[in-house]
Amino acid sequence: MSATDATVVWLLATLSGGLGCKRSERSTSLPPSDAGTVVTVYLPSSMADRLMGRLQGVAAQHQWVLSVRTDSTALADADLVIGDSAGMPVSRVRPGARAGAQAEQMADAVGR
Repeated sequence: MSATDATVVWLLATLSGGLGCKRSERSTSLPPSDAGTVVTVYLPSSMADRLMGRLQGVAAQHQWVLSVRTDSTALADADLVIGDSAGMPVSRVRPGARAGAQAEQMADAVGR
């Protein structure tokens, strides 16, 4: 390969690489500062099907890891506890929860 051919190949590779790797708008924004936060939620198994979509939506939007538990031992450990009051979700954030701010947003999404 001659020097001219090598230069042309290098230019084509550079141009096609530069054009093909266009930076997306999302890549310029910084990830949320609480990305990777684990929010543990307790809810009765009878409510799980009804509320999972909302909880997953909020967690995905903020890039949080969601841990949903339905066992009674989770009542003491969960950041957010959702109970059922006459068919309506009633939620409370555990005082001193590590992910308290995130649990507040989850509770708002569920509809306190």
